This record gives sequence, C-alpha cells and structure tokens, in this order.
Amino acid sequence: MKLILILIAVPLVLACALAVYARLKPINADRFTSMPGPNEAGVYKFPGGSKYVLPLSELPDDALTKLLDIVRQTPRTTEVSTDTGNSFITRSRGFGFPDITRIWLVGDNLHIHAHLVVGRSDLGVNGDRVGQWDEALRGSLR
Repeated sequence: MKLILILIAVPLVLACALAVYARLKPINADRFTSMPGPNEAGVYKFPGGSKYVLPLSELPDDALTKLLDIVRQTPRTTEVSTDTGNSFITRSRGFGFPDITRIWLVGDNLHIHAHLVVGRSDLGVNGDRVGQWDEALRGSLR
C-alpha cells in the first residue's frame, strides 16, 4: 500500500513543482524588447518558436491594429508594456508554460516572433498559434 501511495504521490508532487516553476520563473526583460531576424518576408520555423515576416502589401489596411486585436482575444494571453513594439505572454493549458510573442513593424513588413521561455522545443505550438493569427488577419481582407 505504501508503494502505491509513493508511486502516485511522487509524480503528482513533481507535476506540481513543474507547474509552479513555469509560473514563477522570471522572464528576462530583453525578451520583451528584442527584434530578432530574419528580416526578409517569409515564415521561419526554429526549435522553440517561429517568426513570420509579412509584407504589408499583402495584408488588410491597418494590419497591425487588427492583428493586435486578434492577439488580445487569444485565451491565456496577456499584454506586456514595452517601449518597443508589442509584447505578449501566452500560457499553455495545464502547467502554464509561458511563450512570448513580439509584434513590430519595420519598413513594409509586419514581424511576428513567438518563442518559448521554458524548455527546448515548443512542439510547433507557437508556429500554429501565429499561423492562426495570420489566417484570421488575412480573413479580414474578405
């Protein structure tokens, strides 16, 4: 009976500790202000995140405002105030792992950079989320 309790309690305690760590881990302020490349139009996937560089000529008028409205409506997403661009934290269901998204304009391109904070792989979650935002934004063209 003790062994069964231990086999149940240990994973439960570890899961709780992981959830607390994900929620309380400090996030470096540079992550909310950086504007990493690439800067050419395209969709870029990398371990832990993705970057979309969208030409404004292919997007609806006032694309930045419309995109920010879409992002603000995303569940578990909060805006972070910065002086450079727009930053958001989106937390995963369950454990609450934070992902950071930066959105900014440079020249004729809208940049959306989403990346994880904890771990090495986001399992494509950031790319999927940004892809859904892009579809919603382009859907407003119709």
